[in-house]
Amino acid sequence: NTFVDLKQIIVLDLSRNMLTEIPANFGELKQLKHLDLYANQISRLPLSLSELKNLRWLDLKENPLTPAVASVAGSCSNLSECQACARNVVTYLSRVKLTIEEEKLRRLNAITADTETSTISTKKGGKKKKKKTVDKNNKQNLDKNGSDLSNKMLEIDQGKIEPPMSNKNQDNEKHEVKGKVQRFFMSAILWLFLLGLTFALIILILPLYSKQSEHFIKYTETTFVRLKEFQKYSTDIFDSFMQTVINICHNLYHAYERYLETETETHSTEEISVL
Repeated sequence: NTFVDLKQIIVLDLSRNMLTEIPANFGELKQLKHLDLYANQISRLPLSLSELKNLRWLDLKENPLTPAVASVAGSCSNLSECQACARNVVTYLSRVKLTIEEEKLRRLNAITADTETSTISTKKGGKKKKKKTVDKNNKQNLDKNGSDLSNKMLEIDQGKIEPPMSNKNQDNEKHEVKGKVQRFFMSAILWLFLLGLTFALIILILPLYSKQSEHFIKYTETTFVRLKEFQKYSTDIFDSFMQTVINICHNLYHAYERYLETETETHSTEEISVL
């Protein structure tokens, strides 16, 4: 605890010192900006670190940190990551400290309510004596609960801490890719539908001019132009093309259905894993 007395210290290098813990009053170093804890045996951080509002650089590499703190600290492989480590750790510990204070207040209110209920139900003669005894026991229980809560809160709060910004960015990129794939499938199906509708209208309209087209074909046949064969060949090609378009539409529709089923199963699996 000797270095904690140096209240005006700005840079502190404690790397490779085999430290197993940090003093609980470490947060008194209000002016500290640079803290190097590289390659120690630290597994937990005191909540007082949340008071280091001026901390701009922090290195926690090569320490057996709890999973929650390790995910917040990050890799710290360069200057920007060490700066982010300082910000994220101070913010994280501030949230944990606030949660602990709220839990203490909730328990204190519950104990106070129980005390008032017990006091009202007692006889008037022994009222004061019993209240003093209950208050003393409640204070001891509160101190004990607060101490246990402070030791365990970092592990309890692992599920509540917000993921680092890099994880949020990865999730956003995944959602963007999924959205682009869905829009591509919908656009392809829409264009194929419009194309098929256009050809269907052509097929419906052509019979209205069947007589005129028949006269034209007969005329060209008399001039030794084999339009009849050309018409038959064109009709066969058109039928083949329409069948191909229909098959493509079916394949795209089934592919899109399989994609939706896969997405649904993935979301269900993620929800089950979270629960």
